[in-house]
Amino acid sequence: MNRRYLLFLLTVVAFSRHVYSVTVDGEVPSKRPNIILFVTDDQGWGDVSFNGNEVLHTPNIDAIAERGVSLERFYVNPVCSSTRAALLTGRYALRTGVFSVTRGGERMRESEVTLAEMLGAEGYRTGLFGKWHNGATYPHDPNGQGFDYYEGIVEGHQTLYFDPVLSVNGTPVQRHGYIADLTSDAAINFIESESDAPFFAFVPFNTPHGPFEVPDQYFDRFKASGLNDLDAAIYGMMANIDDNVGRILSAVNEQGKSNNTIVLFMSDNGPAFPSNNRRYNGGLKGAKGKVDEGGVRSPLFVHWPNHIEGGRVLTSVSQHIDIVPTLMSLINSEVLFENPIDGEDLSPLLLGVTTDDEWPDRYLFLNHFHNMKRGIDGAIRPYPGAVRSQQWLATFQHDQQWYLYDLENDMQQQNNIAKAHPEVLDVLQSAYFEFFNDITKIPVELLPIQIGHQQASTVTFAAHEALIEGEGIDYAYEWGWAHDWINLNSTMSKATMTWPVKSVVNDCFEVDVLFSNENDKAELNIDFEFLNISKGLVLRLDSFVPEINEGQRRFYTDETPESTWASQTVGRFFVREGQGELAVTINNLKTDGNGIAIKGIVIKRADTQCEG
Repeated sequence: MNRRYLLFLLTVVAFSRHVYSVTVDGEVPSKRPNIILFVTDDQGWGDVSFNGNEVLHTPNIDAIAERGVSLERFYVNPVCSSTRAALLTGRYALRTGVFSVTRGGERMRESEVTLAEMLGAEGYRTGLFGKWHNGATYPHDPNGQGFDYYEGIVEGHQTLYFDPVLSVNGTPVQRHGYIADLTSDAAINFIESESDAPFFAFVPFNTPHGPFEVPDQYFDRFKASGLNDLDAAIYGMMANIDDNVGRILSAVNEQGKSNNTIVLFMSDNGPAFPSNNRRYNGGLKGAKGKVDEGGVRSPLFVHWPNHIEGGRVLTSVSQHIDIVPTLMSLINSEVLFENPIDGEDLSPLLLGVTTDDEWPDRYLFLNHFHNMKRGIDGAIRPYPGAVRSQQWLATFQHDQQWYLYDLENDMQQQNNIAKAHPEVLDVLQSAYFEFFNDITKIPVELLPIQIGHQQASTVTFAAHEALIEGEGIDYAYEWGWAHDWINLNSTMSKATMTWPVKSVVNDCFEVDVLFSNENDKAELNIDFEFLNISKGLVLRLDSFVPEINEGQRRFYTDETPESTWASQTVGRFFVREGQGELAVTINNLKTDGNGIAIKGIVIKRADTQCEG
């Protein structure tokens, strides 16, 4: 039995306890239901035909709502990593350690107990098929957080949607085909596995997030209707998602498991609008990255035959943190949570035991981090943030001003009524700051990348996760999103790349650098700090001109392309168990006049004698 789950069961005092158990139709089902949780990436509330989109037709997604329920006012975070952490733990993202989408701020604490761990302890097979984005390396990856099997991407996004290299339980594997089709294939294989155990299939598509690549048949369909390239690509990706949802649900039906499978569909944040493009989103204000309605309102459709059905539309406000307690209730689990849960059990609403009119009002809170290019100081501030109730929305924006809206009469947020209702705003502000002070009791920190685990003999310290200091050093594509690299200018004199690191063993490790070098020669004088190791080194890099692959983008955005990299050994070192930093300080760079690019540092257990 999972160690942390066992601790739940043994805990009787000292921790907050939540017990969820709902009996359906007076009986506890003899076999627990399967669960499929679909999550899309950057799909807005209006990006399904069920919510009024007249351009896009999504019959398979719509059918979940038409046969089950639609939670019309369901909210998530403004960006993906924080939504995923909250969704999988039932806790506000900052409590889980997630405070950014890059630079290591997307890593979730290993002490967090995920839905996969909870269900695994209840006898479920657990699989993830798609995008993770809560830690790229063990024990922060899906295997370390409760998934028996995963296939997809662990970073924030993928740069090649055709013939991608996917991570399969931590091992890179070359696949052939379109990425959403491939991860759906893996989900179908998982569902069709011969097993008497119930399954939890988490299917977080990495589309319609950019770069905007989609098979011809989908793109051509929407171009023929007169859309521009960007909209045709995005709607094409969503039509592809709908087809894959249909394929997966057909596989469940063919296995005779439909009647005992709970199906949920949602998105991770509002729609992205590159180049200020706009498309239908129900007239909601804001987009991805904003705390207004358009940035955080997501569709949530739920169906479970003979239990959750009727084509009902529920209007009570709800949030991503509600998914964990709701599902644990629906499977009749009695769990004592070591980590207090922030969400509410929605099962009475879903099952029709309680109506919207009878459901108590509540406050929903959001806080959004600030993207920091160097360091993490200032990443978490009270603004931007928001607090919602059934009627009111108060937003605390980047200008440090509060805005108030009556959502019952002004869902599009056209009228700021803060001055007209100061007494309402005062109550909401007080509630928000109580929430903010609570979730920031533990300051944010960069969780260390761990080495030495048997489950991961090789660990990559990615360039985009490094903190950088100095002149002449920068992320190639400015902000250091996933798959970016670091450029060292030929005129730089001193610069540092730093990653937090933890070794769980005393052992020998080989250290390699991934790089490109368009000079005939390049020589780096570096100070190398690695836990107990401190050395001055001269690193001579071979010439290597990379191959750049922009993919098959239908609309160009300034995102990192795919590139090839050379590898060169820095040294082999005996590293002692402990926690600290991996720091590479370049004191001098000698080249023929061109800079060099660093993709990352690879640490792997060595089978030869070590220094140090």
